[in-house]
Amino acid sequence: MADQVDQPKKKKREEALPERLMRRVLESMGEVVDRKFGRTIAPKGGLTTSQLIDRMKKLIDDRVRDEGSSGRIAPHFLKLKVEWGTHSEAPTEIIKDLETEVLAAAIDHINDHRYRTLAPVKIETEVDIFTSGITVDPTFGEFEEKLRREDEEKRAQHLPAPPKGAPKIPDVGVIARVTMSNGTSEAQLVFKPGGRRLNVGRATDNELALHDTSVSKIHATLLMNQQGTLLVADTGSTNGTFINGRRISYGEARQIADGDVVGFGDVEVRFRRSE
Repeated sequence: MADQVDQPKKKKREEALPERLMRRVLESMGEVVDRKFGRTIAPKGGLTTSQLIDRMKKLIDDRVRDEGSSGRIAPHFLKLKVEWGTHSEAPTEIIKDLETEVLAAAIDHINDHRYRTLAPVKIETEVDIFTSGITVDPTFGEFEEKLRREDEEKRAQHLPAPPKGAPKIPDVGVIARVTMSNGTSEAQLVFKPGGRRLNVGRATDNELALHDTSVSKIHATLLMNQQGTLLVADTGSTNGTFINGRRISYGEARQIADGDVVGFGDVEVRFRRSE
């Protein structure tokens, strides 16, 4: 009987937490957070903490590894990705409250389903230029690369034919036509949609190296999302990143459309897909 009485109280507390966090953020920062805090601080229909946690639980279930007699292994490292601007504007206690709530929910979910983990469950918040709002990405942390190699070896041994399901997304070749004061040249870039980012800068180890004094060592970053849209973000350059002459803000990810001229300092670059 006591449990039945406690359940509504617990549910009320869980549902009140997102509202409490939202109210405290709004009181502290006003409308700017309403726009930037993951576009989640909305009185109606916005993404609440409970919805964020539900999505995280689904991702944990989707990424669980069935190791046979060793049991089911769940990801243990949670990346709480926060849109640029949100983290720097939100009070520290708001982020810490959110981390605590998400971590506790993940541990409960893993224990309830009797999953195993390769290490203690932990959470880390990172500011991500290309994240809209707030997301939770469950990973295997330091074991991710090792597990990926093991999976590739198993597929090579036992799955000579392509696996059923969605076809593999091919890499996309992009030609960067670079115009500097000393002339024009072209560079070939290869993007994996939804994959890693390519850096732009003066240093030679950048994927797009621009040897010009107006360009910072690591000037900007490029990303192709899963839909095949090319994005650029300035990573704190001295002389700025521009699209058609208009400077983009530090940390702001912007789409590069066909025909756009992207300026990195005094260097102009046009991007087009390889034939």
